[in-house]
Amino acid sequence: MGYGVMAYAVDIDKLVALCGSGDDRARRAVSGRFRDRIQRLNDELGWSNERGEPSVFTAINHLVLGEQPTLDGAMYGYAFKFLVEFSGRFLDNRPFYPCRSHYLSDTVDPELAALGAGIRMSGLIFGGAPVAFPPPDDFPAIGHWTAAQVAADAERLRDASTIELKTISGWLDEAAATGRGVVGFYH
Repeated sequence: MGYGVMAYAVDIDKLVALCGSGDDRARRAVSGRFRDRIQRLNDELGWSNERGEPSVFTAINHLVLGEQPTLDGAMYGYAFKFLVEFSGRFLDNRPFYPCRSHYLSDTVDPELAALGAGIRMSGLIFGGAPVAFPPPDDFPAIGHWTAAQVAADAERLRDASTIELKTISGWLDEAAATGRGVVGFYH
C-alpha cells in the first residue's frame, strides 16, 4: 500500500470551532460513525479500545470537549483526521497515493511555484493542523491550506498540464466553490 496524501475540502473555521466546543453530541457522532475504523486503527497501532484508556477515542474526546491534551501526538493526529473526515469531503488523491513525500517537495512544489501558486504540497502535509494539539512524532503528518489560499490560487492552476497539477486544481476548484480550505494528511 505505501504512504500517500489524503486531502479533504473542509470549512476550517467550523472545524476549529468544533475543537474545544464541548459539543458532546458531535463527539459521539464522530466516534459512532467511525467506530469500526477507530477500533481497527487502535488495534493496528497497539492502542487500547477500552473506555478511558489512551486511544484515538480518548483523543477525540480531548479535542472536541476541550480537555487537557495528555496523550501521544499521533493519537491526536489520527483523531483530528476523523474530525476532518466527519466535517469535510474527501478529494481524489490518485496521483498522490502511494507517493513519496520527497516527490511532493522536489517535483510538485517547483511545478506549483512555476505557475505562480503560493500553495505547496509540502505545506499541505507538513504545515501543521489549524488547531493546537501535541504534534505527532511520526505519522500522520498534517497540514492545511486556508480558504483564502485556495481562492487565491484556484485560477492560477486552471491551465495545469500534469495529472498532479490538474488534480490539485480540481481540489482548489471544489474547495473554492464552497468557501472551504483543504486539510491534508500524509501516512
